Amino acid sequence: MSVQLTPAYLKKLCRELKLYSSCPELNDILHLQCKGIAKIESLDEYTGLKTLYLEQNAIMVIENLDKLVNMRCLYLGRNIIHSITGLENLVLLETLDLSENCISSLKGIEHLVLLRSLTLYRNRIETVEDLEPIKALVNLQSLDISQNKLEEPETIQLLTGLPLLYLKAMGNPGVSKIRHYRKYMLVSMPNLNYLDESPCFPSERRLAEAFMEGGVEAERQMRVTIKEEEAAKAERHRQAFDDMIARARLNPPPPHDPRQFIAR
Repeated sequence: MSVQLTPAYLKKLCRELKLYSSCPELNDILHLQCKGIAKIESLDEYTGLKTLYLEQNAIMVIENLDKLVNMRCLYLGRNIIHSITGLENLVLLETLDLSENCISSLKGIEHLVLLRSLTLYRNRIETVEDLEPIKALVNLQSLDISQNKLEEPETIQLLTGLPLLYLKAMGNPGVSKIRHYRKYMLVSMPNLNYLDESPCFPSERRLAEAFMEGGVEAERQMRVTIKEEEAAKAERHRQAFDDMIARARLNPPPPHDPRQFIAR
C-alpha cells in the first residue's frame, strides 16, 4: 500500500512517534522508511531535520528537499532513483546512502564537499566519466561502491586519489583486472584502515610495500624482519615485567595492619 506525504499524514506520524506535531521545525529526525512513498513532498516545514530515513520506498526522483538546509544524514537506499538531483541546498550533508538504486552517474554530487560517508552499493556506475564527480568530495572518508559495473582498472585507480579510511569496491569487474589488487590499494592509499571485508594492519601494508617494490623475495624478507621485530618487542615487555618484580622484591611495601581502620 502506497503512502502520499501530505502535511496531515506527517503530523499524524509525528504524534504516533511522540515527535513535535504542532511545531514540525523542531524535529531533527524523521523515519519514513518502508512506507511505499513514491514522491518526496510536504517536508518544507521540517527545516530542523538533521537525519531523514527514506529507505525501501518507491521514490524515483530526489526532490523537494531544498528547505532542509540543516540535513546531515540522508538515507535513500532501496528505491528506484536513476540520477542524483535535488541535493544542491544540502551543503551540510555528511552521510548519504543511495545503495540499491539505479544510479549510473555521480553527476550532481560534486557540491556536497562536506560529505564524509557515501554508500553506492549495487547501482549501475560503469565508466570513469560516471565516477569522475567523486573527486570533488575532498572530505570523503568512507565509500561503499561495491557491486556496481566498474569495468576498467582506471575506474578503481581513480579512487586512490581520495582521502578514504574505509573502502568497499569488491564485486566490480575492474577489481579483477588490477594485478595484486589488495597490495596495490594498500600501497596507493596509505590512510586506508579497512578495504572490502578486511582491516588494513600496518604489518600487511609493510608487506605490500615490499612486494610492490621488490617482488616475492622482498616480501619474504620483510616478513622475517617483522617477525624479528615482534620477538624483540615481546622480549622487551618480558624484561620490563621482570625488572618491575625485582624492584618490588628489593623495596617491599610496609606490612598491612588490618586493624588500622577499626574505630576505637
